[in-house]
Amino acid sequence: MTDLLVHDATVVTVNRENQILRNGTIRVTDGRITSVESTESGDRTATADRVIDASGKIVIPGLIDAHRHTDFTLVQGLFSELDGTELLKEALALYHTAESALGDSFFEAAWDLACLRQLTHGVTTVNAMDFTPELGAEAIAEAGLRGVIGPELADLLNPASADEQLQAARRFVDSYHDTYDGRVTASIAPGGEVGCSRTLWEGVAALRADYPELRLHTHLYDSAAADTMAAGNGADDPLDLLDQYGLLDERTLLTHLLHADRDDARRIAEAGAHVLHCPTVYSYFQAGEQAWFPLPALQEFGANVVIGLDDPFWFDSWDLIQEAKHARLLSNFEYGAQQWSSYDLLKMLTIDAARALGLDDQVGSLEPGKRADFVVIDVDTPRHQPYSNLPSVLMNSVTAGDIETVVVDGEVLMRDKSVGALDVERVHAAATRERERLQTHTGWVTSLAGSTTPEKSILRRISARPLLRAVNQYSHGVIHRYF
Repeated sequence: MTDLLVHDATVVTVNRENQILRNGTIRVTDGRITSVESTESGDRTATADRVIDASGKIVIPGLIDAHRHTDFTLVQGLFSELDGTELLKEALALYHTAESALGDSFFEAAWDLACLRQLTHGVTTVNAMDFTPELGAEAIAEAGLRGVIGPELADLLNPASADEQLQAARRFVDSYHDTYDGRVTASIAPGGEVGCSRTLWEGVAALRADYPELRLHTHLYDSAAADTMAAGNGADDPLDLLDQYGLLDERTLLTHLLHADRDDARRIAEAGAHVLHCPTVYSYFQAGEQAWFPLPALQEFGANVVIGLDDPFWFDSWDLIQEAKHARLLSNFEYGAQQWSSYDLLKMLTIDAARALGLDDQVGSLEPGKRADFVVIDVDTPRHQPYSNLPSVLMNSVTAGDIETVVVDGEVLMRDKSVGALDVERVHAAATRERERLQTHTGWVTSLAGSTTPEKSILRRISARPLLRAVNQYSHGVIHRYF
């Protein structure tokens, strides 16, 4: 018997034929899509455990946030008026002090709130890189969502040693990879050329050799110092660093690439690596005067480029659809109009992102045999009607506020904007309590008018160990590059 039936929807399948059904029916059994067909009169009276009349509504595959940090969800609003340099200093201070000062309850509340926001914004899958991955796996699982989670490995940022971080990563992979009916999987997530020592990269290479099925998820070229930090590890540049350890291939996810050039784009595409683009966070905090993200070259060489929110709490937006819109506007501003079509953007949030994560045989399009991850969007309003170019409506007009129903693995997690998968009041209460503890224990002062950073010196709020490691590596990099 059919568990879930959705009828009379405009179904945007994002399948290989780019098929759109004006009046379509989706049937789901045991968490998988069994059919996607034109609606027949009998579908409206068919027997199923749950039936959704989607007349006047659009169904698309669940959105996939291809790159996210989640630990500090509860800092939303604190960083929003800082410049880039001050933000990085304050973020580093939180990384060094929050775990010991605030404990697991703070991060549990952060992950739960992130899952609630993810769900209500139509994001059914997230690719996360965080310092509290165990708490994230539990939160993702409890919310009924799908997640690829990697412990962030960065011994030039985190006080723990490279060996300690690598051991913890192995424990996480062994405990959580392919759990909760396959909804939670693990990745290997080194912070990048700016955050990792040679010892850590050696350990990452060994880890990947032991778990070849996992994605490698890292940052690359996200600062002007990238080449120098890579040189500190004996490499010519960040891509050479990955190549030296056999880490640049079709299982590699490269985030940001703000300072990459055309030759870098070619090498990435030839390796088959995937690019995770996060436009808002860098444009918001002004990352420098370098040319913006080498999109034309990546397109020329055929690289798979997808979209992530990065740290959505730094710029106060969790709307992945709007993030895609920002990506297009910023690229058009830099390189000229029509860098991406609306349908290109939709694919980047669905099937292309699924391909980057190695999940395209499971999710990312609405086809028989795939897991039933999809969202129902209400466009039957004067704000959207009448329309013809549906991809343009989805990518230019629709916002997360138009999403009314979310389904993951065939389970209806939100129906008519009512969340059933989480105790919303409990999540909000915990977030409010832990946000107050954050202010009490860290010295941040907040009001309706804004936020003030702690008065205590930054040097008294961070650990000297990772800073000394970073300075040492940078010094070696300068010598390697220039002398």
